[in-house]
Amino acid sequence: MQVKFYETDPLLKDHILMFAFAELSVEELSKTKFLPDNATSLTLFLNTNPSVRDHFTGAIVDYRITFAGQYSKSVLYTPKEDIRIINVDFLPWGAYSIFGIEQSQLHNITSDATVLFPDLKKLLPELESHLHDDGYCVRVLEKFLIGELQKRTKTTDERIIKACRQITENLGKVQIKELCKNIGMSHSGLTNYFTAIIGVNPKLFGRVARFTAVQNFLGENPNAGWSDIVHQFDYFDQNHFIREFKQFTGAVPKDRRQWEALFDPLQKAIEEGFGVDEEQMKKYRDASLYQILHYIEVRS
Repeated sequence: MQVKFYETDPLLKDHILMFAFAELSVEELSKTKFLPDNATSLTLFLNTNPSVRDHFTGAIVDYRITFAGQYSKSVLYTPKEDIRIINVDFLPWGAYSIFGIEQSQLHNITSDATVLFPDLKKLLPELESHLHDDGYCVRVLEKFLIGELQKRTKTTDERIIKACRQITENLGKVQIKELCKNIGMSHSGLTNYFTAIIGVNPKLFGRVARFTAVQNFLGENPNAGWSDIVHQFDYFDQNHFIREFKQFTGAVPKDRRQWEALFDPLQKAIEEGFGVDEEQMKKYRDASLYQILHYIEVRS
């Protein structure tokens, strides 16, 4: 596994978390389950004939550029060959802010990005002639995204961004009634606007935020027991946590050795000697929703 990161243009920093290049072998990708993390992404495949298979649905993704909306279930891809990709990770509201497309229609869906964003199709010849140069391709995508952002005449409702921050800061443990009061919106108004801009309703966003925080907690406290998790993250009881775990991972937490690898595939790769340095690892961790809070606080 090889991973490197690119600095994001200042014009995009309030909407995009990072640009990353990754090269993954068939074996690595086939063993990496992607868990819900309240993020959306744009992915450019640098392979000549890209193709990966969704292990659970059997669907084939063979688009040059894909867009993945908010996912509330895990995904496991099986490629036919080693893959090279550029991934653009958006902040929760970032894709809506840049493209103006309601995200609710993209929940749990990976789409052909050139269909969603037709102007992107015009870039395909240039991108396809520079697939060997990931840095060049990053600059092309960045320029495109800046152009899309500058075309937008309507800004994202700051109340929804504030709601995202509050849910994240409280690790998902936020009463919707109290949230509505804090941001000055009705329950129906918050639900409708939030779902359109973010892609899922506030309650589901909060559940995923809490589960993402659990992943970080387990990464830092590998010997934590179930009672620690239930108490720390305010689950009703152990069965409640197990149901959430099963919904978001597709597995049950019976044997810790079998599911620990789900939580940090890049860390596992580091341990096996794939040579990613500490600075890169920190940037990877910053991609989790839990760390987005710190990104926001620094920029506030």
